[in-house]
Order: sequence, then structure tokens, then C-alpha cells
Amino acid sequence: MKMRSIPRWAAILLAPLSACGGASQYTAPPAAVLIPIEALPYDPEKQSFTETIGIPEYVLGYGDVLEVTLRGLEQVKEEIPVRSDGMVSFSMVQNVRAAGLTLRELDEELTRELKKYLREPSIDVDVSEYKSKMVSLQGAILSISTLGGGKTGPGRYPLKGKVRMLDLILEAGGTTPDAQLDRVQLIRGDKSYRLNIQRVLNTGDARDNVVLQADDILVVPGIARQSKKVIILGEVNSPNVFVFPEDVTLLEALGQAGGLKETAIRNDIRIIRNVEGAPQMFSLNYEQMVNGHALDKNIHLESNDIIYAPRSFIGDINETIAKITPLLDILLVPANYRDVYTTGSGLRLETGPAPTGTPSTILTRQAGKPAVPADSTAQGK
Repeated sequence: MKMRSIPRWAAILLAPLSACGGASQYTAPPAAVLIPIEALPYDPEKQSFTETIGIPEYVLGYGDVLEVTLRGLEQVKEEIPVRSDGMVSFSMVQNVRAAGLTLRELDEELTRELKKYLREPSIDVDVSEYKSKMVSLQGAILSISTLGGGKTGPGRYPLKGKVRMLDLILEAGGTTPDAQLDRVQLIRGDKSYRLNIQRVLNTGDARDNVVLQADDILVVPGIARQSKKVIILGEVNSPNVFVFPEDVTLLEALGQAGGLKETAIRNDIRIIRNVEGAPQMFSLNYEQMVNGHALDKNIHLESNDIIYAPRSFIGDINETIAKITPLLDILLVPANYRDVYTTGSGLRLETGPAPTGTPSTILTRQAGKPAVPADSTAQGK
């Protein structure tokens, strides 16, 4: 059987990782520091607290479970959920809005409604389960046994009020000895921010000890053997070839690439993986993962995985490879960098006309015109 030649990028991708060196210190790529912490946005709808006279109070939301006690001759105690419509019902009172209120405000509202039926009602309202505002914590976090059987280690945690980054890390059990607290990464929405928690501990400067909001993803990197080479392409803020520790997950890898751009199709992140000698493609829903509905799909990556975040719908694996091959050619073959940046009034340096010969698929740009594949001009398109 005649074997087909493989693209140049495939040969580089399949090269053994030993060429990258042995154990080395894990260093977050520059993409994580592109956005200053001063520009960190806050979404009012994702805030877990409000402040009254400087005192933070938890804001209720859909999914929270409340324990409401009506005191009197016969004490009534019920556990009631905040429904998807934001309402709760208790005893004789039906459909009282709870979402967006503090416990104090809900207590006052329920008391006001109960006065229609009781002379001087006395009630207590507490949260028995916090479920409405969750954050994800990944990376070098200790998993320890606790007397009460509480959750520790990497995973999803509820916000129970005004919670700062260090509060969450301590609640989760603290960090492993190799944690790099000067390179902590916060993924919020489509952007990635690098935070220096070590400076907070050393100087008391709390600027980087940010207040968390719902759907945040926090990644604490550690020092580990760099053993996985992964390529991340498409609608991410910093596409590149990355070398990761053994236990890296998809969300961590996307965070190191600067997070997804607004143009990315979030419900169709593609992973191309060599399975028993043949390439296979998987589609994963980023939106569901960060919202906690499919966190089990936050898979651990394998060496030589290709992650592609598309900006429009794509079909089978052949169409996907056709889209990413020009990107991989430029990214992985140094000679292509030279051609793109130095020939034919290219992207950086003026060095005269492009060489004649077989049309290239490399992106070139003529003066005053957008970049287009070089062979598209030959087709008159």
C-alpha cells in the first residue's frame, strides 16, 4: 500500500517530547498578563453579595435552599428551594420573590405576608445549601481529609457571600508545596488575568486578592514535569504550542492560551487526538463546562492533542484539518515565519517581491490590503 506524505506540521507535532528537555519550572505564557488586573470587569448579575452600611450580605438566587422557621405555639420549620422563577412559598404564603434579595430582606417580606394571617409572626430565615453562584478551582490545590467530611481539593465551590481569592483557596484546603502563587490565573468571561497572590501574602497589598463572582475559573499552577505538548489554535487570545504538566485539563489549557475570544463557538470546541494511530476528533461544550453542567467533560489532555476553537460551524475531521493546516504550517515551521514576515511586502519587513514558483498557502499581505492566502490571488478570488 502506498503511503501518503504527511504535512510538515504533522511531522513536528508527532516528534518526541524529549527534545523539549526534562523537568523544568512551569511558567505561564505571556498571554495571561495581557490584560491588567485594573481592567477586571464585574457583572452585577453574578455578584454574590451586596453591602449595607459596609456590611456584606449574601444575595439569594435560583437553586439556593432555605431553612425557614415560624416560631409560635407550634413551631413550623421547612426547607424550601428558590425556584427557577426566583420565587419561594412557605406555610400560608405563596410565590414570594427571593432571588436578588438578602436574607434580611426576605425575612421582612415573608413577615409582611404572614401578617395577613397571623397577629405577630416571628420567623427565621437561613441558607441550608448554597447553589446559585458557583466558581471552579483548578491546579495545585491540596486534597485533604476533614473531620466533617467537607469538600477539599480542586473542583467547584459555592460563593457564600463576599469571597476573595485567598478565602476560596483556604476553604479548599490550601495549596500544594509547589504552587506558584505569583502566577495564579483567573478566567472571567472571555478573558484571562494573571494575579500575584504571593505579593498579597508578602506585603498585604490586596489588589490581586480579587473578589470572586459566579462562573469564575481560578487556576493555581504548580511546578511539575513538563510532559505534554499541546497545540491550541483558533479563536483564543494567544494561539501557540504549549508544554504542560501531566495532569493538565482542557479548561486549564484554554486559560493558558488567554481564554476564548468573543467570536469563538463555545458549544463546539474541537480536539483532534491520535487514537491507535488514526486521528479522531471530539467536540466539547465549553459553555456547559464553565457553568458546571458538564464539568465531567473537562477532560485531561494527552500529548500532541490539537485544540481548535472555531468561529463558525465546521463539519467532519477533514474539514477541520483543512482549516487548521495553514495555521499549523505558520506556527510550527520556522521557514514559514521567515516567509510571512519578510517577503512580498509582508507583515513586518520590506524585502522586495515574493519569490516566484509554486503558490503558497501562507498568508501574505500586500501594501494597504488585508492578509489573504497567497494562492487565492492566482485564482482571481
